[in-house]
Amino acid sequence: MPTCVAAWSPTSRVCSLDRLFPFDAEVLSALHAQYNEMIWPAQPIALLLALIVVWLVVSPRRGGMRVTGAILAAAWLWCALVFFLQHFAAYDFMAPVYGWTFVVQAALLLWALTGRQTPLRSRPAGHLGIVLGVIAAALFGLPLVSVAGDFGWAAARLVGVAPGPTALFTLGLLLLAEGRMRWLLMVIPLAWCAVAGVTGWALGVPENLALAGVALAALVLAVAGNWRAN
Repeated sequence: MPTCVAAWSPTSRVCSLDRLFPFDAEVLSALHAQYNEMIWPAQPIALLLALIVVWLVVSPRRGGMRVTGAILAAAWLWCALVFFLQHFAAYDFMAPVYGWTFVVQAALLLWALTGRQTPLRSRPAGHLGIVLGVIAAALFGLPLVSVAGDFGWAAARLVGVAPGPTALFTLGLLLLAEGRMRWLLMVIPLAWCAVAGVTGWALGVPENLALAGVALAALVLAVAGNWRAN
């Protein structure tokens, strides 16, 4: 992992033009670069776990949905405790709120997806290609967009360790879910994507705008009722 080429500290904090955020797009990239340097080599481990989840979706195994639930819950808990509460809290007064919200989502996923009656379908039949498209956008699309800034790959946002891709990855999997529990599990990921969209619009962060756009498409697909079990 490349080392961070620039440092950022609370004492050098600047405000965006509309004063909604205590940082601008460049500072946000610097924060992600610092974070990635701090947690290395968590990124390849998180990617491997995400690919295991994809494998379990494409080739279901007995107990695979419970493994998926445990991995998802761990990813949300990591983002809560490490990204928001340990790293980002020094730079954004809303970080503790985001962090504890992510803890709630981790608990919901653990409760819903590791129980006897998981709402995820064990054998998805139709529209799997679209589901995999949303998942691919989280795994590869958002990271590719996020490296376009000055910090390059050092500031890449990755599933399992960064909140945006983790939320979108979860939404993609929840398109395979059934029943009311699906909607409960989608609330926090959609809310975070909306927050990211506002941030992207206010600060000019393209990966946040892309995240919000794909999340909106996932919501439309879910509402359209095309994800019923056979």
